[in-house]
Amino acid sequence: MGEDRGLRFNLRELGGALGDFGPLHPLFLSSVRVLGLNPASMMLVMGASNILLGLYYRIPLPIEPMKALAIYALANRWDASLIFATAFGTAILWLILSLSGLIDRLLRFVPEDVARGIQLTLAAYFLSEALELMGTSPLIALSSTLLIIITLIPKRGSPIPATVILFSAGILMALEGGLPATVDVYHPQIHLFSIGDVWRGMLEVGFAQAFLTLSNAVIATRIAVNERFSRKIRDGQLALNMGLMNLGAAFLGCVPLCHGSGGFMAQYLYGARTGGAMVMEGVIELASALFLSTVVTAIFSRFPLAIVGAMLLPPSLELGKGALQLRGWKLFIALLVAATSYTTNLGIGFSVGIAAHIIFLKLGIIEAEASRSQQLEMKRGSI
Repeated sequence: MGEDRGLRFNLRELGGALGDFGPLHPLFLSSVRVLGLNPASMMLVMGASNILLGLYYRIPLPIEPMKALAIYALANRWDASLIFATAFGTAILWLILSLSGLIDRLLRFVPEDVARGIQLTLAAYFLSEALELMGTSPLIALSSTLLIIITLIPKRGSPIPATVILFSAGILMALEGGLPATVDVYHPQIHLFSIGDVWRGMLEVGFAQAFLTLSNAVIATRIAVNERFSRKIRDGQLALNMGLMNLGAAFLGCVPLCHGSGGFMAQYLYGARTGGAMVMEGVIELASALFLSTVVTAIFSRFPLAIVGAMLLPPSLELGKGALQLRGWKLFIALLVAATSYTTNLGIGFSVGIAAHIIFLKLGIIEAEASRSQQLEMKRGSI
């Protein structure tokens, strides 16, 4: 069980923070490189969110760009105002779901086999993404992977977390091209957008993203966190977090953000056990955004993607282990969800899984587990 006893600030927590360092997320890098978003404004929002979440929850609860929305924006080359408008629409949606209590009622009876199937799908996505990034420089990827394996060996690993070593090495490689001639202080700006853009963004991808977010950022994250910490997270809390952070994203200039089970597993696997990991990450992001914006832009445009890929390997494998705990027809449903989600999308896979579970219940192939899940959650308590 995780050591959720306040805030710790040490190398172990720093290593966990760097295990899912927001600015190194491939979608963050893509948003900067392809869509031309300002990395300083994005790091400002992410940094403030990380600090507040870390101080409040006191456990690692990382944030990341919303995958479907970011990928859609990249594919269609959205301009910045449309991205920020969709962040606002997303914020309003999650605030309504959380403050009304509707999300807790909607997700209360989601069966474990479906949730585990979602986790397995995300593990496959992460593994595929990791291998693709590692392919950009196989030698660097292999060296990074060997370093991670060595540092994770119990009682024989390095006292310095692998992520700290790899992040430092990546920065040194990025700095080979030199630093910008000037260093500017970033002055945050307020971004405005039209109601028409809000509606367009939500119709094109925002509402679909919300359904996917229910699967990954809410269900899978809640399970991953609650299995490892004695203090528990509720679905409504995760939704409220996303509503509030996306209000900041909309007006301060950031891609829409959400929680993520993969990001949590990465931070946990690399040593994060308290909110100190998030606070340290947030301080690094805020300081970099405000005082080193030009340097940050240069570094992230050159940071070796092969190192990022190697760092994604262990959490992708860890995330998929949960589904293997199931047996019989429940394992079949989890695999069905994973296969459908991977070949289509998480929303369709989620729907197929719910339908299969209901059919199997009606046929008496599996027994009802919703009530047992509720009882388990009641025993575990909540934050």
